Amino acid sequence: MSQGKKGDLTRPVVRKAEGITVSGMKRRDFLKIIGVVGGTAAVTGACSPEPVEQIIPYVIPPDDVIPGIPKWYASTCTECPAGCGVLVKNREGRAIKIEGNPLSPINAGSLCARGQSALQGLYNPDRVRGPLSKNASGRFQPTNWDAAQKALLDKILEIQKQGKANRIVFMTNTVSGSLSDLIEEWLAVLGGGKHIVYETFSHEPIKEANRITFGMDSIPTYHIERAKYLLSFGADFLETWLSPAEYARKFSQMHSYENGSMGKFVQIEPRLSLTGANADERILIKPGTDVFLALGIANVILNEGLVGSISADETAKLKNLLNNYTPDKVSSLTDVPEDTINRLAKEFVEMGPSIAIGGGAANSGTNATVTQVAINILNYVAGNVGEMVNFAESLSISGTSSFKEVSSLVDSMINGEVELLLLYNVNPVFTMPKSMGFDEALKNVPMVVSFSSFMDETAEFANLILPDNANMEKWGDYVPREGVYGLIQPVMTPVFNTKATGDVILAVSQQIEGVKERFTWKTFYDYLRDHWRSKHQPRFAPEKDFETFWEESVQGGGVFRQPERVQVQLSDSILQVNFADAEPVFEGDGDMYLIAYPSSRYYDGRGANKPWLQELPDPLTTACWDSWAEIHPDTAGKLYLREGDFVSIESPYGKVETQVFVHKGIRPDTIAVPIGLGHTAYGRYAQNRGVNPIGILRVAVDETSGGFAWLSTKVKISSTGKRGQLVKTQYTMTQHDRDIAQAVTLEELAKGIHKEHHEHLTMYPPQEHIKYQWGMSIDLSKCIGCGACVTACYAENNIPVVGKEQVARRREMSWIRIERYFEDDGKGGTETRFIPMLCQHCNNAPCEPVCPVYATYHNHEGLNAMIYNRCVGTRYCSNNCTYKVRRFNWFQYKWPEPLNWQLNPDVTVRSMGVMEKCTFCVQRIQFAKDRAKDEGRDVKDGEVTPACAQACPTNAIVFGNRKDPESRVSRLSHDERGYRVLEVINTDPAITYLKKVKWDKA
Repeated sequence: MSQGKKGDLTRPVVRKAEGITVSGMKRRDFLKIIGVVGGTAAVTGACSPEPVEQIIPYVIPPDDVIPGIPKWYASTCTECPAGCGVLVKNREGRAIKIEGNPLSPINAGSLCARGQSALQGLYNPDRVRGPLSKNASGRFQPTNWDAAQKALLDKILEIQKQGKANRIVFMTNTVSGSLSDLIEEWLAVLGGGKHIVYETFSHEPIKEANRITFGMDSIPTYHIERAKYLLSFGADFLETWLSPAEYARKFSQMHSYENGSMGKFVQIEPRLSLTGANADERILIKPGTDVFLALGIANVILNEGLVGSISADETAKLKNLLNNYTPDKVSSLTDVPEDTINRLAKEFVEMGPSIAIGGGAANSGTNATVTQVAINILNYVAGNVGEMVNFAESLSISGTSSFKEVSSLVDSMINGEVELLLLYNVNPVFTMPKSMGFDEALKNVPMVVSFSSFMDETAEFANLILPDNANMEKWGDYVPREGVYGLIQPVMTPVFNTKATGDVILAVSQQIEGVKERFTWKTFYDYLRDHWRSKHQPRFAPEKDFETFWEESVQGGGVFRQPERVQVQLSDSILQVNFADAEPVFEGDGDMYLIAYPSSRYYDGRGANKPWLQELPDPLTTACWDSWAEIHPDTAGKLYLREGDFVSIESPYGKVETQVFVHKGIRPDTIAVPIGLGHTAYGRYAQNRGVNPIGILRVAVDETSGGFAWLSTKVKISSTGKRGQLVKTQYTMTQHDRDIAQAVTLEELAKGIHKEHHEHLTMYPPQEHIKYQWGMSIDLSKCIGCGACVTACYAENNIPVVGKEQVARRREMSWIRIERYFEDDGKGGTETRFIPMLCQHCNNAPCEPVCPVYATYHNHEGLNAMIYNRCVGTRYCSNNCTYKVRRFNWFQYKWPEPLNWQLNPDVTVRSMGVMEKCTFCVQRIQFAKDRAKDEGRDVKDGEVTPACAQACPTNAIVFGNRKDPESRVSRLSHDERGYRVLEVINTDPAITYLKKVKWDKA
């Protein structure tokens, strides 16, 4: 947690500001204002007492607002269904940074790249800036809110008069909480409309499998942090599966090297995912056959008498159910060797506590539910259910509508049975297969109303667009899972002329007879408070008055409780499952399995309009700003392909053309394309970039749950004869024996690492550090390569996005990069290593003596500092940098209005011709030193956290004062795994890397 949040413990005086009321804010207004409502929100200090609408003129500053001192709002992220807690930094009336809320039990202070990039959703120059209506020629034209709401009102009244109110459909993403209840109540009072909750990745097979196996119709929370052995069947839990930031943190706890031991992680999948890249063992299984491997492992456990605490009767029933799935048969079905199946079974029990997980979208085929049933059986026979698989903490995504219901909606639209379709935070034209025909079905709906903030592919079909406020401009709440009740609060005045959807519903309701009597709230803020007064206060704080409970809840970002444990038993319905019909079904006359997988950066495409995410390299390919197709070298050889060649990928439902990325991490019979790009709309950063593989998928369903089968299409691939540069930030695959990202085995650690210390000769006198010597430690066993640190650095330090053309010329500006290396694992496979690379702040820095104007120098606190207005751009320092971490401003980069509002006023925006690099977030160091000075003390250990370390979900980065022998960073610098990159050159870096620990024992 950064320093603006600590120590700010005074409760604000809530009062009316002597200011002006505005509905939007122009850039020049920032020169006049100082904050938003007397005492803005902070997780440790304040909360918004009412919607933020009053702006305080700079000439009348309130006593509790100090220029240059940030205020922090606690809120909840809604970039994906995980619902992480966030803190939003507000400076002089604008949001400038999003970080994780340490009070949230989901992300515990960290935040992924997508969550941080929500700031660019707020300030995106391509947002819909006000209500729009489509004229007779089919073009959108601006209108005012009164006219827009009246158009919606007139249509509702018309439908009611015709007695067709049951033909109103409200389609939303997961909006658990007050808004969901308001929509449900509103539709019921109008006359029985339908609420469809649509998520691209709804994980229906997990829910249905739990109903079959345990009688629990929900998706649980998996406590992988308690395991010593983790077996994943294609679950990309470090990327998009359920709650990535949460599971990254839990994985770090499970897999970190401590006290001579660490947990083991095995990933089973047809292609190398980021999650699989972090596994100790990865098994390339035949696509769609995970069910048989899980059954085979469970069968071995039962037959070898290795079962956990289950009854003899249950053991006999399960033996009978699984008897046919012997290791030899399973091996023939899955391409996994017999001895591997037997070994996995024994490890799963003997190295416990263990847990098996599955249900990743990319690997969900027509047998997805029975696959998850098999995984449930595996967990049950090992005694993992209840403790490791917790149904008390069930996820709100369990409440999404089934794909069958969504398909039924499309049929109803085609048949003219939907009179009014309201769309909120969904883009089904992009996220559904083209063959499903959602776009054509929209043409048969008399009126389509979109609440989208962007002109996306679905909004283009709307008759009326009523743009919703961004998440940081409105009140709301979100319940990601039982026990976590997050609040959303506004952090600033709306940037554009937008309006919260809840307020639109209430405004329209107050004009309808028979409805206005039920909806008496003037604003959604009033409805939200009443909702919490009736539902949450009696449950969580009956001893407190509501105002106290409300203020504490808003300050903390919500209410977090540990629900009571739910007892789970095996259901008899599991005996009715017919695994004999579990063979996956594929369609297409090609011979290649197509894997369309969710992007760790764009999710289902909703993140594609944020330039930080576009420029963030993919963790494995390091590609950015475009799509690619992953193929095996053997496949590439047969087709005479090499990296950068364009291929045509064709199914019976269409084709796409993209470049190939060739590597060994995928099966020769499989091709994989990331989801998220290929937009035909959605703003300048997303439009006409890459391809959308969803468009060529068939509309297939999992036969048991009815969920969409993502893995069900076979394709033909052929060379187009075209070639181009696949734009990446790293073009090397290996380290070329330079020992940059080092590793050590458990066996070597057990024997003890012998370090030889040699005195390095130097012609420079030793650096003197008076009170502080700032340094960093990075644990490569914890770094998962997610890139959260990279985005955090962009946000904190005003780093410009340069675009695809400049990245292709190696002119990206990132101060920290994640280097990825593939190493031969000695078993015919590859081992992946990640290492964050940034300025090492060397004591013998090669960049310093070559600067002719002394623009870069070593200061008395151990920082390799930059004086920007001295730099004349010779670039000698960059040429002499051992680590290639300095960046040169080739242009005067611009941020399109209002994207420039995101800039951090504590950090200088560099100009053309100036060199820049990592500063260890010197502005945060200075902030902590100033406060410590005011309090008459030194800076405490852990009080300064750079943006990269703050965002890291696995706590791989530790920062502090190396001169303090008791500081964490100082102790880690002497760890037996510690080393410095290219130490032989004698640059004496301030960053100590801890070697990655490789599992090498049973």
